[in-house]
Amino acid sequence: MPVLGIDLGTSNTCAAVVKGGAVQIILDETGHSTMPSVMSLNREGRFFVGHLAKAQMATQPYLSVHSSKRLLGQKFSSDNVQKTLPYISYSVVADPDGMPLCEIGGQRISPVEVSAAVLKKVKRMSEYALGCEVKQAVISVPAHFDNVQRTATKEAAELAGLEVLRLINEPTAAALAYGFGSEKNQRVAVYDFGGGTFDVSVLEISEGLFNVIGTGGDTFLGGNDFNQILADWLIKNFKSEHGIDLSLDQMAMQRIVDAAEYAKIQLSQNEHTEIKLPRISPNINENLGISEVVYRSHFENLCLPLVERSLRICERVLRDAGLRIKDLDELIMVGGMTRMPLIREMVQKWLSKPLNTSMNPDEVVGIGAAIQAMSLATPQSDLLLLDITPLTLGIEAANSVFVPLIPKNTKVPHRVHRHFTTNRDNQSSVVISVYQGEGKRCEENTFLGAFELSGIRPAPRMIPKIKVSFKIDVNGILEVSAIDEDSKESQSIEIVDMAKKALHSLNQ
Repeated sequence: MPVLGIDLGTSNTCAAVVKGGAVQIILDETGHSTMPSVMSLNREGRFFVGHLAKAQMATQPYLSVHSSKRLLGQKFSSDNVQKTLPYISYSVVADPDGMPLCEIGGQRISPVEVSAAVLKKVKRMSEYALGCEVKQAVISVPAHFDNVQRTATKEAAELAGLEVLRLINEPTAAALAYGFGSEKNQRVAVYDFGGGTFDVSVLEISEGLFNVIGTGGDTFLGGNDFNQILADWLIKNFKSEHGIDLSLDQMAMQRIVDAAEYAKIQLSQNEHTEIKLPRISPNINENLGISEVVYRSHFENLCLPLVERSLRICERVLRDAGLRIKDLDELIMVGGMTRMPLIREMVQKWLSKPLNTSMNPDEVVGIGAAIQAMSLATPQSDLLLLDITPLTLGIEAANSVFVPLIPKNTKVPHRVHRHFTTNRDNQSSVVISVYQGEGKRCEENTFLGAFELSGIRPAPRMIPKIKVSFKIDVNGILEVSAIDEDSKESQSIEIVDMAKKALHSLNQ
């Protein structure tokens, strides 16, 4: 039975499988190798996914969910989610736990369910293309996804009827596609700029061994942000000329964002392009429209800070790995945004050597995930992947101090133990609160979960010995346990996604 490799993207999703030693890309019903990660609601109240769903966004934006991967595993109140809300066409509300829910057609759907709908369609497409049932998959995630986001991705796959053999970091998957089957002996960096996220990873590749030595990224830096910058410019110009704020008009906003995305693509090929949107606000004045000529040079000036942001992440990853730019043999460009001339020019200037742009940036992660899937399904495979955790894991101590237990860039799987104690006399219980991030204080990091260890025998403060154990698996998912070594009372928790479980059956 084949095992799928799936690149579950913010904007598009790609699936592949290795058959007879060759990679087969799974095509959707339109013959495309990538499928928009968009879900819409039709007039009969049924959900559908893919190209038709994206097409409906132009006419019924409030019935289409897009870019939901940016909401996955996030708190509704987070700065990143709040910055995203003005640029999405559907309503987002908070559930009782403070997690975001997408609201379309009077129905509330979690980002997990949206991802599950996309994966469910990928599963059906693959079964049709391969002529057999598909039950297992390797799914890629951004390298900088935290534990909550990874668990949410795994939950989405389970809702779609897929067993996840492994979650693989997107740049790591790209490196597998680049180096598999060759005799390369190199240190490479993968610069992965997709629709919603940016990642960079550094790997050492040697005869089937893929050793990740550094990774970093930003889950709110991607092609969507380039679209938004151009959309903001168009809205600002229109308001200056006509006194009307189009950001308050949901239909107008979707048309503008779509036009900005198309213009961005055109400007990778041409020096200028024209954006024409007649009757942009018919409810106010049907004679008004947008007509702008956008030059590549102007667009690049608008976007320069985003590209510089990506290079700062590259520098930090190299620094944390103890490397310099000259230590890299090659830099592989991955993700649709790497077609942008400005990005190629700035990255090449930073690297001071030619870039590797030989692989299809839209398919390479899916191909790498398929290669990893093949290796897991083939016991005699020579491929060995050694990945790392992208963020530090630890617990809360007194005064909200964050105590690291597993530093970032630690090889996974990994297990560690550390002893703690009480801070009050005769304390009978302690709460173990788990966080992930690089801040020195807990409020600067992501809260993953908590549990209470009770039954501690009465004793003066600092006397009880409480052993806390962290175990992180190859998917980057964490299990935490604690035991009072005197009373032998113990408790454990697998850090699970804080988003809602499925509330609706998806009518596919």
